Amino acid sequence: MFQPMSFFYYRCDWIHPESEEPVIVYYEVDVAGDVPRLIDVFADGRRHCMSVADYVALGREMRRVTSLVEGSFYDGIAGLVDGILFEEGQDRISMTRIAADRFEGEWQAHRLPTPDKLH
Repeated sequence: MFQPMSFFYYRCDWIHPESEEPVIVYYEVDVAGDVPRLIDVFADGRRHCMSVADYVALGREMRRVTSLVEGSFYDGIAGLVDGILFEEGQDRISMTRIAADRFEGEWQAHRLPTPDKLH
């Protein structure tokens, strides 16, 4: 019997000194710890939606890409899940599991081309 692949969804809040790094990252993670899709949210409101399929479509060396993070996502977040705050220097990171529809809402709202909005 075919079992559909299960995914889990996480929101990472990252407080850090002013930089070009995202302040929120949404992750889609499969049971093996691979991340096929993620959304970076920057302090100025920009969002960057990335998918393994984007890299596969580029061809060349990227055909073997199965995850947008190196190693297992679960190994990387050990001790961070459920809103536990991790502090290192001026960085503060927390990771929270979220519902699939919340991830999809963010993905659909920002993945599709939309007219520029005034902020």
